[in-house]
Amino acid sequence: MEQNLADERLKVISPVVRELQIDIPPEEVKKEYEKVVSNYVSKVRLPGFRQGHAPREMVARMFAAEIKDALIDNLVPEYLKRELEARSVVPVNVPTVKSLDFDLDKGIKFQVSFEVWPAIELPANYLDNKVKQEEVKVEETEVEEVLKRLLENAAEYLPVNDRPVAPDDYVVIEIQGKDIETKKFMPAEKVVVLAGHPENEPQLNQALLGMRQGEEKTFEVSYSSDYPQKKFAGKNIEYHIKVIEIKEKKLPDLNDEFARSIDQVEGLEELRQKIRQDLMQHRQQEAADRALNEFLEKLAAEINLTLPESLIREEAEAIIQRQFREDDWNKMAGELRQQVEEQARKQAEKNLKNHLLLRKIIEKEGLQVSEQEYEEDIKKIAEQRNIPLSQLKSALAQEEREEEWKFNLLLQKGIDFLKDQIIIK
Repeated sequence: MEQNLADERLKVISPVVRELQIDIPPEEVKKEYEKVVSNYVSKVRLPGFRQGHAPREMVARMFAAEIKDALIDNLVPEYLKRELEARSVVPVNVPTVKSLDFDLDKGIKFQVSFEVWPAIELPANYLDNKVKQEEVKVEETEVEEVLKRLLENAAEYLPVNDRPVAPDDYVVIEIQGKDIETKKFMPAEKVVVLAGHPENEPQLNQALLGMRQGEEKTFEVSYSSDYPQKKFAGKNIEYHIKVIEIKEKKLPDLNDEFARSIDQVEGLEELRQKIRQDLMQHRQQEAADRALNEFLEKLAAEINLTLPESLIREEAEAIIQRQFREDDWNKMAGELRQQVEEQARKQAEKNLKNHLLLRKIIEKEGLQVSEQEYEEDIKKIAEQRNIPLSQLKSALAQEEREEEWKFNLLLQKGIDFLKDQIIIK
């Protein structure tokens, strides 16, 4: 009978929302009340009484509100924890107190509301819903584009003094501005400019191109009132520049020697083949991820998976924080911010559903990560990062991240298992 009564106090409001009614017996309330009052008596100072010697009744009357708050703060969390543990219920958010009745003679009755992870039951034949992986290909123009980027990354910038500034030169200049209206000079600076770059002021590009080393020139810029840099907005600035040094971009020759400097290959053709294979592998991985997401999305819809609202909000906020700096986010227009929030919410729901389903599948299939697999993985990462294995192990232990590492390995094992089972290539 007592167990049934306890169960009746836990109400299922929705698949993820629970309400719990808790009673704290009057004898426990009175016991805690005496302790709190005694604590106040020992600490308060009242006129005409030494500390700790004020009449108990007077202290209880004068600090009645504070004593009640302290009493509730002491008992409510303790009893809430006790009742949740007794039912093996784990809230995913901080429970909210919906109502609270306090009576020193009758005890405390309070009701809390909280969210939990939804219970998931996978269909017995859930692995039968195969998904076809789309075919991918790599164009030769894409391989050449990668080679072009590799050439650009290997470019050298060599000083030249026998010609004027040309587009794509890196130019070291001295520059100083002067507010035409106030005649006030700005600090002189030495800066490096990429000649002709579209993000430069057009007047700077126009003045710079054709200048020679040691040459000086003056030009003006009229900034609009809504110019992003407030110190320039609405001002007319006269700039004086002097070319200190001109550096010309020199690309290496696209040949076997260049290929060997990039990777452990025999020559340019082998490098092309390796780039082609890397691109193909990356695209196949992306295609497999899309197929897996399609499978999980259909499975979530089939079992009508409901998510806790608090977790959706937290995940959406985390997505936004990863994408935007706080200053940029605060400056964003309201309409655009609303669009971003809606997109983040959709992505948050997708992320959480995939995570929940993966955990349930891992549990259902009995997947585990052995100590050997854990050791092999951290050894591989240590080699990739070129750090001693003992150093990585020590860092993980100090930060208490071993279990987190193993859990991420387990999630990856679940992903690999699903891809093997449900993807048709």
